[in-house]
Amino acid sequence: MSLLTKVKTRLALHARRPVSGLLDGRYASTLAGRSLDFADLRDYQPGDDVSDVDWKASARHGGLLVKRYVADRKHTVVLVVDTGRELAGLSAWSGEGGVPKRDLVITAAGVLGWIAISHGDYVGLVHHAEEGPTAVRPTTRELELERMLVRIRDSSTPASPRQATTAVLEHAVVAIRRRAIMFLLLGDVEIDGALESVLRRLLVQHELAVITVGDLDPTEPGRAGRAVSDAGTGRRLPAFAAASTVLAAEIEATTTARAQRRRETLDRLGIAHAHLDDPDRVIGDLLTLVDRMRRVR
Repeated sequence: MSLLTKVKTRLALHARRPVSGLLDGRYASTLAGRSLDFADLRDYQPGDDVSDVDWKASARHGGLLVKRYVADRKHTVVLVVDTGRELAGLSAWSGEGGVPKRDLVITAAGVLGWIAISHGDYVGLVHHAEEGPTAVRPTTRELELERMLVRIRDSSTPASPRQATTAVLEHAVVAIRRRAIMFLLLGDVEIDGALESVLRRLLVQHELAVITVGDLDPTEPGRAGRAVSDAGTGRRLPAFAAASTVLAAEIEATTTARAQRRRETLDRLGIAHAHLDDPDRVIGDLLTLVDRMRRVR
């Protein structure tokens, strides 16, 4: 089964109403551009802008109708993915095994990419390959989106180079010249001065949304008797440390503080953001993100 087929299957397993909202109203009101040329009327969808409601026509019809406009151009959606060996690490733990961060990133990238292509928009990719930061030409073809997802997977193995977050974002600055809607898929990053600076540069040219993926608390599998090692360095965590409740509390406090600082920075910059740490909530978290993008705009 292809990676994109798996993404579509996950979408199909969710309730129809939320998924329809993402595919229709929420996406259209957030990402689709429009000219001043009126096209026709259609039924109101969750996420539509209230200002688009035609109240007179709605009164005659007996239900809410919104004005639909002719799109002035197709949009370009760019998935900027901070690939690297760290994404081979775990983000969630089930007791029988873990869920790699890579899987959450591929799901999010696949969902966003497929929705864009389904609406006739272009989808491109910027990521960290073996040879360094690389950009893939935007496309409207599902086959090319599948190849992008394979690139993300193959660039996020234990043998891959380490993540280079700032370098990947700086490459996006120079590689993507035309205005685009960028989804930055990153690890559980700390936004320092250098990273904030490149985010500001991207904001000048593009619409941004940041999606971060959480790291698994290493003491969780450690307390279950599993050997634990760091995905980035390969260093083993001593068994006594992995089973330490004191260490678990310190890790939780540090992670919470970092997430709070990141939220405050992104809010200050006016960048919509989401944090993924539960594979069962990825679709819902993306729905929430799209709503935030609409409000930020």
